Amino acid sequence: MRQLLLAAFLMIPALASAQTTITPSQTRLIGCFGEAFTLVEHVWRIAPAHLTHLADEARNAQGDARKQFLEGFVVAAVVADQDSAFAVARNLDGCLDEAASVTPDQTTAILATAVRTELDSALEDVTDYMAIVKDRQDALRTALRTPSSDARGSALDDYLAFGERMRNQLAALRRKVDGVVKIATP
Repeated sequence: MRQLLLAAFLMIPALASAQTTITPSQTRLIGCFGEAFTLVEHVWRIAPAHLTHLADEARNAQGDARKQFLEGFVVAAVVADQDSAFAVARNLDGCLDEAASVTPDQTTAILATAVRTELDSALEDVTDYMAIVKDRQDALRTALRTPSSDARGSALDDYLAFGERMRNQLAALRRKVDGVVKIATP
């Protein structure tokens, strides 16, 4: 038993020296991956869930009070969730700017590719979201229409434009991460 323990103790320095250190470039790209993953959550899970809930509530919008509730729901979604998704996109944009000065190596290239894969997923998800918006936008406009408003020029317009605005931002981020992958690849 002592010999086994001694052998294990003697192997610790060899194992420690075999591990590579994480470079600042890799650390930055791990952070970028986290931002990209968060964007996927926004366009895959959060935005569609709000849209589904809003459409369900819109089916029951009979009176003006109910329509005011829906208008508040839309404003809250724009301010809380959509604005936070755009903040994450801005964070990722800055992260990718910083990552553009990466040191090329295989691990860094893999991390940059992982960020690109997350953005590809987000682009697919936002396209699906936009299809759902297209299917439901007329019903939502009708539900939020009041005698003094046809629901155009309201918070609903901002709400419904989220998918297209996010798709444009994701496409720009995707082009930027392509540059980082190219730089990172040895």
